[in-house]
Amino acid sequence: MDTVLLQTFIEISETRNFGKAAENLCVSSSTVSARIRQLEALLGLSVFIRRHHEISLTPAGERMERHARFILDAWERAYEDTALSERHNRRLVIAGVASLWDLFLQEWLNSLYRSMPKLGLRAEESTPLRVVEKIEQGMIDIGFMYEQPSIQGVAVQEVATIPMILVSDQPDITAKKAVSEGYIRVEWGATFGALHEAHFPQRPLAPVRVNSGRIALDLLLSCGGAAYLAESTVQPLISEGRLYRVADAPVIEMRAYAAYSLHGEHRKLIAELLARF
Repeated sequence: MDTVLLQTFIEISETRNFGKAAENLCVSSSTVSARIRQLEALLGLSVFIRRHHEISLTPAGERMERHARFILDAWERAYEDTALSERHNRRLVIAGVASLWDLFLQEWLNSLYRSMPKLGLRAEESTPLRVVEKIEQGMIDIGFMYEQPSIQGVAVQEVATIPMILVSDQPDITAKKAVSEGYIRVEWGATFGALHEAHFPQRPLAPVRVNSGRIALDLLLSCGGAAYLAESTVQPLISEGRLYRVADAPVIEMRAYAAYSLHGEHRKLIAELLARF
């Protein structure tokens, strides 16, 4: 099967619009339609339901989407491995949740890039679920996340402790008031959620919920309010007087973990590189 058909299918499944997919793929709408007809002819099934301007996946299309992503990821990795093998001794594919790149992963990647010029690197931001899925499927060499995955044959190592502190745009505010008025709830994961609920069991529902510390910080600086953010991120802003630490709020410590296959070809290299944390 031509991977172009799968790429087109994925683009439409994400945009839910043939015209937008055609624009993103830099082809005509008729080409996109022809590719989907060819894919459906190969499968002997319809993958999209078309109702006027509304596009949705059929049950077969929903099943196909997961396999299509896996096939495209596998092909991309195979292609890069083959092409890079001429210029690099080894290659690592690294994935991590977005906030960890902001906190320490980018600096770690920079050090690898500078000190190991013969090491091919591919790095990506991903959701916690996708990081775990890609580790299980062997699509990445090492994944970074807040929760310890329980996967057979996978080594898990704690690499960082990250204190989360409650900050506000107002000085001298109490924790009770901070989480009650204009609170921006950051979804840092299940562990953080459990600790957060234990500390603030009676708090009102937050009007804003985000899954990115970057988004929460921008909202906080632009619109005001309060949020739990990594101490290392907000400390410079506290020093500048742009944010204030909520004095009576508890510190919620998060732990970051690295996971990699015990049977992967780069397991020894990965263990050495993790020692740099």
